[in-house]
Order: sequence, then structure tokens, then C-alpha cells
Amino acid sequence: MADVTFLGTGNFLAPPDRYWNSFVLDGSILVEPAPTALPHLRRCGFTVADMDVVVISHFHPDHTFGWPFFLLAAAEDAEARGERRPMCIVGPPGVEEFLADMNELGSIHNVQKYAYEVMDLQFVEVDGSRQQAGNLLFRAVEVEHVPHLRCFGYLFDRDGHILGYSGDTRPCAGLDELAGAADALILECNGPHAHPHDPVTHMDVAAVRALASRHPDLTIVLTHMGEDVDASGIANVMVPEDFAHLVL
Repeated sequence: MADVTFLGTGNFLAPPDRYWNSFVLDGSILVEPAPTALPHLRRCGFTVADMDVVVISHFHPDHTFGWPFFLLAAAEDAEARGERRPMCIVGPPGVEEFLADMNELGSIHNVQKYAYEVMDLQFVEVDGSRQQAGNLLFRAVEVEHVPHLRCFGYLFDRDGHILGYSGDTRPCAGLDELAGAADALILECNGPHAHPHDPVTHMDVAAVRALASRHPDLTIVLTHMGEDVDASGIANVMVPEDFAHLVL
């Protein structure tokens, strides 16, 4: 089984009572360094030293803009402990360059230099095969979200129990591959788009219901939710609040 603590369950707009989507897996894996990841780790009783692996699904800011704050806190902790401890960062091709550019644009290139000096940062680009980063066995599956970014969901292997995570996606073959391989699936449900003629880039309740009907034995846990999401009445679908702790 997998132990999951939700640091946030909201979408890009961080609707009332929901912060940006992010969660901790088994106490040592941070999935999505969202803007509020660092304070919410502390609120939930974790420290940066607990995190051995950071996983990123794609490069949108609600999934990544907490990285500079987390990185500095992790570097200061490593220096204080006097150990150049390893940390793995898993993400799409180009993840190291993207995070470096973020620090450069934020005028904190000195933070990155400091972190590289006091930590052993190991970047793992996903390639669709079965991979390992630290204590995490995983396989990334490419999904369809927006045309200008490569976006990935994940299958996390926790002692043979497979926890899936969709990242941001619309209905697509990659999502069904995740659902078919997982014992439980953490699934985004952004809700309907503001304008009916906008391209579909996310899941809504109807799409969740259709996915659940195709995979009736799958436990689905929703995240990345918009203000108007109401998934009540869909069998095997759970809707956690921020800071909820679940065993999946």
C-alpha cells in the first residue's frame, strides 16, 4: 500500500480552501513542488530532509514554482548537517535546465550554485521505461495536456502495489494506460473550461465518470480540482481535502 499526504488539491487558480496540487508519497517523495509545497510540508509534519525524491509531471508554474524555496531550504539543511546528501529530481526531458532557468529568471543563480556545492543533486529524465530514482521505482507514461509541453503521468511501484498519478491530462490513450496498470489512481479533475470552445486540456467530471466506468475496479482519488467540481455519486471516486492523509 502507499501512504499519501496531500499538500494541496487545487488547480492553477487555487480555488477557495484548496491550494495548488502537490502530495508526499510514503513520507520521502515530494510529487510536484508547487508554490506552497515548502510551508505545507512543515504544516504536515515533514522536513526537507525527509524528501529523498522530487517528481515533476510537467513544467507549468502551479507544479514547479515552489522549487527555488524548497531548494534553498534543502541546501541549508544539508550544510547544517554537514553531509552532501543525494536528492533525485525526476521529470520530463530538460528538467535540470528548466529548473536552472527558473532560478536564473528569479535572480537567485547563487542559490543554485550553493545547492550544487552542498548537495548531490541527481536529475533523472523520464524515458518511458521502468526507472529508479533513489528509493522510487517508477514508469512514466506520456499524456496529452497542452501541445507545447511534454507532459507525463506516473506509475509508482510500492513493493508491487502500483499507485498511478495522471499529472495534468485530458482523456487520452496514456491516461487509460495509467488507469489499466494502477491499483489506485490520483487523477486531476480541473473541471469544465471557462469558455466552451476552448481546446480540452483537462479532465472534468463527465470525463472522470467515463474513465471510472471503463475501469470499474480502480480506486480513483481526485486532485487539481476547480471550484465547481462535484464528483459525488461516482463509484470508487474519492475527493480529499487539503492536508488529508490516505493509505491507497
